[in-house]
Amino acid sequence: NAHWTARETSEWLYRSLVATPLFLSRCTSYGQRIAVDRIPYIQGNLSIELGSDIRISGQIGISGNSRRSPVLKIGNGVFIASECSFNVAERIELGDFVSIGKSTYIADTEGHNHYNPQRPIWEVPAGDGEIAPVVIEDNVQISRDCMILKGVRIGARSVIGAGSVVRSDIPADSIVMGNPARVIKKMTAA
Repeated sequence: NAHWTARETSEWLYRSLVATPLFLSRCTSYGQRIAVDRIPYIQGNLSIELGSDIRISGQIGISGNSRRSPVLKIGNGVFIASECSFNVAERIELGDFVSIGKSTYIADTEGHNHYNPQRPIWEVPAGDGEIAPVVIEDNVQISRDCMILKGVRIGARSVIGAGSVVRSDIPADSIVMGNPARVIKKMTAA
């Protein structure tokens, strides 16, 4: 019990005194009761807007395209597991009570222009055709190891199965899985 108590106390101190305050100092706006286990790796210039009652468990990565004014907006009651990555060129929006499993990747861009043989790929920024906002509506559950690609809207109360690659819009109240993700079941009210 002493080992467990010491470990949990150490984690609480780091979360409360280091990780959460440093992350919030980087955010444009934020609500109350936000807990961040590890300082997120943030690259580029972007606006991060947080609601209240957010839990980020473990290390995550957030990158923004500095040529634009990208926004990552996270609603209330959101849980984000460790090793998730957000690649924001314009806008990624998470609704209220969204849950995202470990190692999920969400991007509103393909990251770069696909054709420029005279320059290295990291010097070729995404053009307008490679950028489209991502919207994840309220109460969506995303399992681990998923990819949510540019231009996708995931409807409220949907469930995304583990390892799914979401390339197109998902209607509300759907259970989807696969690569590419397909609706396997529609949920009905109880």
